Amino acid sequence: MRYSQTHKEETHARIVASASERLRESGVNGIGVADLMRAVGLTHGGFYAHFDSKEALVTESVSTALGQTIARLRAAAEAAPRGQGRKAIAESYLSAAHRDHAEKGCAIAALGADVARMGPSVKAALEARLEEMIAVAEEYGGARGEARPKAIAMLATMVGAMVMARAVKSKGLSEEILESARQALV
Repeated sequence: MRYSQTHKEETHARIVASASERLRESGVNGIGVADLMRAVGLTHGGFYAHFDSKEALVTESVSTALGQTIARLRAAAEAAPRGQGRKAIAESYLSAAHRDHAEKGCAIAALGADVARMGPSVKAALEARLEEMIAVAEEYGGARGEARPKAIAMLATMVGAMVMARAVKSKGLSEEILESARQALV
């Protein structure tokens, strides 16, 4: 049975959305194509009607996940009182909710080490979205002429703190890491 182009596009979007969450939760090597497809009610063979390779799926999934992060950071900054955008971004990113729900969070914190070992298409997707994140942080967080370096340092601090906060066993230390990073950024 042939499906309409709209059906194929909707199915493709469902696969990417599911993969985006599952990859952030389990890592690139933590889940296989068959499991990803089963999660959306499709067969392993159907994967190749949508993607040439797992790397192609990871590329789209990373871009989708970072698009969600960018939207959340921008929304936090725009909802903040004037002049408080940087603080709102830091508080939104460096939250317990973000730490505890990697599957909904920033793909850089969840998959950065995996992406570093992947091919150029995945790295390019991450880099393009990282430039967007830097632009958001620049818009809300730095002095004129120094905005980009400050934005990069801010994002590097947030990502590093999130990785550390997720990696430790102790909730107390995890909270201390997040709070220390928030304080350093505001």
